[in-house]
Amino acid sequence: MPDDASLDMLFDRIPPEVVETFTPAQRAALWSAVKPVSWRRHPVNIRLSFPIIGGRFFLTVVGGPEKRSIERRSRERRMFPLRTIGNILFLLGIGAAFYVIAVLGLVVFSNLIEF
Repeated sequence: MPDDASLDMLFDRIPPEVVETFTPAQRAALWSAVKPVSWRRHPVNIRLSFPIIGGRFFLTVVGGPEKRSIERRSRERRMFPLRTIGNILFLLGIGAAFYVIAVLGLVVFSNLIEF
């Protein structure tokens, strides 16, 4: 069981007299519960970070074969619903940006053709 900051942070939140009672097996079980998830390589793995007024924002797209169980997918669907204000505003922003670029492209190319 490697020494990890996440396990130390967990122990910091538990009273010291309780931490002292943990057996090695219990410590190993706690480690397996809080250990960092190591992602394997995915066929699609796009990670972008870009500055916007007021800070930096990131966008991550990860794709590949589905390996999660039905129960896990159902639980995550309830925890992270697709229809949120943030997601809707993001999609509207992407759509608006697409249309602005398309209109600008039409304006630029229509002026080039007339010359």
